[in-house]
Amino acid sequence: MLKNYYFLNRQVIELRNQLTNKKIKSIFTQEKDKLVVELEDDENLFLEFCVNHSLPYILIRDFYIRAKKNSLELFENLKGKTISDILIASDDRIIAFCFDDNSVLFFTIRGKFTNVYLKSNNDFLSFKKTENEDLINIETDLINKHYINEFNLPDFSEEDYSAGQDKLKTKYPFIGKEIYQYAKAFELTTLIDGIKKTVELIKSYNPLVLIDYNHYEIKISFKNLPALQNEFKVSEFTTLNEALIFFIKESYHLSGIKEKKELILKHIDKELKKISGKQNNLLTIIERGNKEDEYQHLGNLLLINISKLNQGMNSIVLADIYNNDKSIEIKLDPKLLPQENVNRYFEKAKESRIQYQKAKELIETINNEKNKLLELRDQTLNSINIRELEKIAKGLRIKMKTEKNTQENVTEKFKQYIIDGKYKVYVGKDSKSNDLLTLKFAKQNDYWFHARAVPGSHVVLRVENTKEPIPKSVLKKVASIAAYHSKAKTAGVVPVSYTLKKFVVKRKGMEPGKVSLLKEETLLVPPEIPEGAEFIET
Repeated sequence: MLKNYYFLNRQVIELRNQLTNKKIKSIFTQEKDKLVVELEDDENLFLEFCVNHSLPYILIRDFYIRAKKNSLELFENLKGKTISDILIASDDRIIAFCFDDNSVLFFTIRGKFTNVYLKSNNDFLSFKKTENEDLINIETDLINKHYINEFNLPDFSEEDYSAGQDKLKTKYPFIGKEIYQYAKAFELTTLIDGIKKTVELIKSYNPLVLIDYNHYEIKISFKNLPALQNEFKVSEFTTLNEALIFFIKESYHLSGIKEKKELILKHIDKELKKISGKQNNLLTIIERGNKEDEYQHLGNLLLINISKLNQGMNSIVLADIYNNDKSIEIKLDPKLLPQENVNRYFEKAKESRIQYQKAKELIETINNEKNKLLELRDQTLNSINIRELEKIAKGLRIKMKTEKNTQENVTEKFKQYIIDGKYKVYVGKDSKSNDLLTLKFAKQNDYWFHARAVPGSHVVLRVENTKEPIPKSVLKKVASIAAYHSKAKTAGVVPVSYTLKKFVVKRKGMEPGKVSLLKEETLLVPPEIPEGAEFIET
């Protein structure tokens, strides 16, 4: 429903009521696929656009933390402009934000081409990068659309009432498959009657967020629409914006639950497989019983008749004095001496006793472990609480894999400094660490340093914001650190090469820690930990 035309149609009406006559304070982006519009208001008000094709949305937030770094201003000519109206295309999933200077901001849902565009005077700009040729076609298409600001129920003709879904989809492609699903579920006289009733409910009734925690499914619906499934937990809201904020929060929550559950269940299933194998082995030993007496019996017979044994014999038939002299065949190891074959049976008797006793002792422990794992498995399957899942994972000593943990684990392999309380510097500890730092960790626009013509550490200055120039004083301080972590540490002044990481390459056959520079500059600096550089313990 999130991508459905009528969902957007309802949203346009709500947005018009809340945003018309609001003035733009700033427009920026600090996350991939997200554009944020800050509005001038008595209270904080932010309009967030997400152009991720799998989860496209527009919503209003009353709270937003703007990053001090990695925040980029966009569409600056909209600053100070006032929203005069909000419209929707009459036949497409396009929302148009109109401004008092005739500029228009378009939000379009078109699969992987979902995007935000700005038409202002003679300019036509896009949020996500778009080829110039495509921009011309998109501009023409968007401008030529017919836009409305009311709820859009088509004027169905008489022949539409008798038409099937395929014909209706051709004539009204914007209606969407979910509307047809709900329309059919009403089981009214005609499909058109079902469509009208569905659209009316979307227009007038409270939105719902439906969550199925067992199948990690979440969707938005509306009150009194048919329940197409029965396993959903239902939350009701007054406005679409409230529902959408909850939907997005719970989508991420559900994704986190799924990730953690799958990791825990994979671990538990692996452990259950191991335990079941041990359990089966123990049960086999117990079922076979203690064969101490049997092996002791055979060992005694061999000892009594040891003079009849010769190396190389595979077996021997003896009269069993313990059983009315009945003949008994005893297997021998042809590689062993007579006494060794006798001892082998006494050892087997001892091993059988010990093995049987251990099996009886261990089976209860193994059964308890298995039952505990089965309980944890059921608890995991039924849990919808991330903290509870994390507690289970901790108890099982499962390390949750996150991007942050991975990054922290990598940085532990380097020495770290922070310069002037702001600039992060990483120093390789050895040849292997140097390669990891330069080839895997460093980003293309990070600065790379190395003392010239002497062995030493690779040093990387992390560039958080490529639009903010790094002061020359900071570059010199990093160069001093590079000189300090080299064989020229005791020299008075050291030449240090520096360049952007993208100009550092490792050619085939180079030894660990060796690289080539496609481009470089040099700084003459004293080898030292300069003032303003703080060593960070890792």
